[in-house]
Amino acid sequence: MVAVLTAALMTAAEISNLFSVIGVVICFVCMAVFIMRLQGEHFFGTSVVHVAQPPVAQVAFQKVAVPFSLELHKPRDASFTDVQLKLRSEVSYVLRSYWGVPSDHLHSLLLAPWSGFFTHLIEKPSIRAEVIDKVLRNDINEETVCIKQVNLCSGASPLSLGESPRRNYPLVVCMVRQDSVQDTSENGVGALITIIHIKDSECQIPTCILHQYLKQYNGQLTKLKALYTQVSNESQEGGDKTGGSSKEVTVTDSPDSSTYDEVEIPLEEACVVCQVKRTTRAFLPCRHVCVCDTCCGRLDNCPMCRSRILAYFLTAPEDPVSYDEEVVEELDPPTAWRRLNDAVNRMFVAEEQ
Repeated sequence: MVAVLTAALMTAAEISNLFSVIGVVICFVCMAVFIMRLQGEHFFGTSVVHVAQPPVAQVAFQKVAVPFSLELHKPRDASFTDVQLKLRSEVSYVLRSYWGVPSDHLHSLLLAPWSGFFTHLIEKPSIRAEVIDKVLRNDINEETVCIKQVNLCSGASPLSLGESPRRNYPLVVCMVRQDSVQDTSENGVGALITIIHIKDSECQIPTCILHQYLKQYNGQLTKLKALYTQVSNESQEGGDKTGGSSKEVTVTDSPDSSTYDEVEIPLEEACVVCQVKRTTRAFLPCRHVCVCDTCCGRLDNCPMCRSRILAYFLTAPEDPVSYDEEVVEELDPPTAWRRLNDAVNRMFVAEEQ
């Protein structure tokens, strides 16, 4: 009897040891599966479908020479009796201003061919504006900067602009080129149309430039939009803060790639990513000019506003060799053992931190 009990106990002990070994093995397997699950799709894949984004494409733009520009001078002090305009021009021009202009009628005239635009807006104005100022001429032979004052004459009745949202623009100013370019260049810019809002008691929006348009001799109408750069311009203090004014961009030749280490680039002109090369690309649709050609090839989103980059255009010449043209060596995908080893190493590093 004692021998039977002893044999039974020995058998039970062996079976319990076997269960313990099996339990340890199961726990080890579960732990390994749990660790690999934490590493995500490297081992078991995922149900998420990653859609490959198309590469960012360069957009070709037509270069147009703009012979003049218009900005507000001291907009905080502007009123209906005193609006100061800062004008830059390389050619002779005429200036005409309109007060209380219906927006729908103005845009219909802007979309007309050049002959109709010039006749009905400049030569014999038929625009339904409440007050039309006389033509101001400025004959010059070289680029100049001047300040001109336009105001609503004292004898005129107050403008009936109505409450916000309004359908009438307070002030529209047109600069029209006066030389022989019209006969030789159909793609030349013939007029700059600036729509200005003036702060009043009914509409407390600060005085600013709402829109600016370029009218070419071939009838094309182009709306100007500002580029957002890091360049600080002290002369713009107190100027238009809406980004509606036209800016003249001077394009200079970029230094050779072998001299990048020797040329000191100002911080406000350096790429926000590498801080080494000069910014040369403007992103669309956000219009941020903040990266160089090398860093642009590595980005899918704008580093300034995180919006998706759909396209770009150049604001300055670039190196002939860019990141887009570099040959990238293709590597074989890592093996399963390599992925497991990397996952365990990352786990231990995370625990130590």
